[in-house]
Amino acid sequence: MWSPPRLNKGWLKAVLGGVLLLAAVGSLLAVGLRSDSGLRSDSDVPAPKGTARGPDPDGYFTTQPAGSWKDLPSGQSCARRVHRSTWEPRPSNTVANHTRPNPADVRRSFSSRPRGDGRTYASQFNTWLLPRVTGQHTGTTDENIQWAACKWGISDNLLRAMAAAESTWYEGERESDGTCVEKRGCGDMVKKPTAASREFCTELNRYGYDYARDYGEGVCPKTFSIIGVMAWQDPEWGRMLGNQNGTFPFSRDSTAFALDYAAAHLRGCMEGWIVWLSRRDGYERGDVWGCVGVWFAGDWKIPAARDYAARVKGLMDDRFWLQPGFAD
Repeated sequence: MWSPPRLNKGWLKAVLGGVLLLAAVGSLLAVGLRSDSGLRSDSDVPAPKGTARGPDPDGYFTTQPAGSWKDLPSGQSCARRVHRSTWEPRPSNTVANHTRPNPADVRRSFSSRPRGDGRTYASQFNTWLLPRVTGQHTGTTDENIQWAACKWGISDNLLRAMAAAESTWYEGERESDGTCVEKRGCGDMVKKPTAASREFCTELNRYGYDYARDYGEGVCPKTFSIIGVMAWQDPEWGRMLGNQNGTFPFSRDSTAFALDYAAAHLRGCMEGWIVWLSRRDGYERGDVWGCVGVWFAGDWKIPAARDYAARVKGLMDDRFWLQPGFAD
């Protein structure tokens, strides 16, 4: 999951139809994820036939204040509250939108990389927040956004705007040779290879794609998904297996997981569970925009964090996803 400096950017061009779709889903099974036909989901609710409207401009869920964590609804409850529609500006997300991580694999990954030591993160990160991140939802891109927003008490319009800023709503575009498309589901490339980055990239390469053939040894994306989930764990932030924070390959391959994790991080930040932030000047528990900045920049209201929060706010105010041409 996230670690002090920054969680961010992603890949996967879904090829629809026949044998190619089966092959894509099969490859996901091989890395511990299952398609919609396998596991029970939180979202076995069919979309209304013939309905292709975008979401209400005002959204459906609002950000709940700090202290709300004990009263948040379950994933199953939120699946029933999602406003279903066939509206889909990103058809290439279809496979990832209907892929759910294997819950046992997610639990194993997070439990092998604990955060809640009480000094950097509160114990609730391990005992409550991370076990609640499951990615067990399927639907259109917007339905997955709604589900995660509901589950964590975060505004769905805020998540829509963050996804617009990070990837323009692409979960993972790929070139024909498999290379991920930066800023369309992957990004924040390693700038200079080191022993630590080689270990990290080798860990990523185990999950179906060898980035060394594109960028060279020790160079690969740090972030993946529609909303820029960082997989990289700098050893200086705390040692984790393979210098990977436990989110990969789930964030790369499942839209619901990526959004689930991002919304969980915002909730943990708002609740004051990122303990090291309390030592930053001006830190205030419950400040959602401060937490939006932390998601991108990894620190409290530094210039990059402020710029990112302002950009997200502008996209949210403009309802960028509802503008003509967004689907193009």
